[in-house]
Amino acid sequence: MKKLLFLAAAAMLYACGGSHEGHDHAHEGADSLAVIPTAAYGEAFDTTNAAPLAQMFTDIDTVSTVTGVYRATIVESCQKMGCWMSVETAEGPMMVYMNDHAFFVPKTGVNGKECFISGSAYRDTLTVDFQKHLLEDAMASEEEINAVTEEKYELAFNATGVVIIGHDATADEAAEENHEGHDHSHEEGDYDGD
Repeated sequence: MKKLLFLAAAAMLYACGGSHEGHDHAHEGADSLAVIPTAAYGEAFDTTNAAPLAQMFTDIDTVSTVTGVYRATIVESCQKMGCWMSVETAEGPMMVYMNDHAFFVPKTGVNGKECFISGSAYRDTLTVDFQKHLLEDAMASEEEINAVTEEKYELAFNATGVVIIGHDATADEAAEENHEGHDHSHEEGDYDGD
């Protein structure tokens, strides 16, 4: 029996040491056996041909709405229910709203993680009241909230689906929580502070 185990182990070592063509060693060492978790929210979508956010900014200059799949880094998410998150762009954080509150992203544990977002980008005006509402969602200080005194025109994203890389969905509270009592619309042209 010991001989069989030895032969099996030797065969496995030989197989691993054979041809390396198509074998990725990017995660050598302690992480080589680890699987990077991903968590998906909303509608399923293909991330294979995701574009960088810079492409979105180029495309939105010529049309009013751009639809696609983009890769981004999460800055923060809504601390009250996960109905929005902001992602890094060259122009500063961009708001990503979960389409019609049909799904929610985690409220914590996703800041700094890479993600894919599927949906449409558009430019719109955010009222003072709505900006304050978003700051309240982010648990900002009263000083930060009261400092908002002007409307602003910015790029936003209406997400139909989100995939977060490096996040373990089994730890999420978002899918199980009761989201009643926090109702506001994030549809294009509807930033009236509901």
